[in-house]
Amino acid sequence: METIQYIIIALIFIAAIVYVAKRFVPSKNKQGGCGKGCGCDFNPKQSE
Repeated sequence: METIQYIIIALIFIAAIVYVAKRFVPSKNKQGGCGKGCGCDFNPKQSE
C-alpha cells in the first residue's frame, strides 16, 4: 500500500515541476504581447 502512495506523490511532484518549468521558460511561438506569456495582443502604440 505504501508503494501506491509513493507513486501518487511522485506523479504530483513531477506535475508540479513541469508546471513551474513551463511558467519560467519562454514560449517559442509567442507572437507579441506584453511579455507575460498570457497570449494577449498588447500594442503600446494603440494605447494613446
